[in-house]
Amino acid sequence: GKNNVMIIGPKADITFRKNLYWTTYVQYNSQFDNLNINSRLQWRFAPVSDFFLVYSDNYNTDIWGAKNKAVVAKLTYWLNL
Repeated sequence: GKNNVMIIGPKADITFRKNLYWTTYVQYNSQFDNLNINSRLQWRFAPVSDFFLVYSDNYNTDIWGAKNKAVVAKLTYWLNL
């Protein structure tokens, strides 16, 4: 049979300073009745060295119940020996 799938995914990027960024991505998938929100704050404290703080949220749009949520921190550092 035929399946009609609609995927919508807008993205917003905001640059506060030359080393501080905020990106948010929202995606809706009609096949799984799923809405996903991903928001990331990035601080570049040295060249190729970043700190990320990420918030992710996932919803079932049939009942508007939250499937899962997460807050994750990541640190990358350029070590030049």
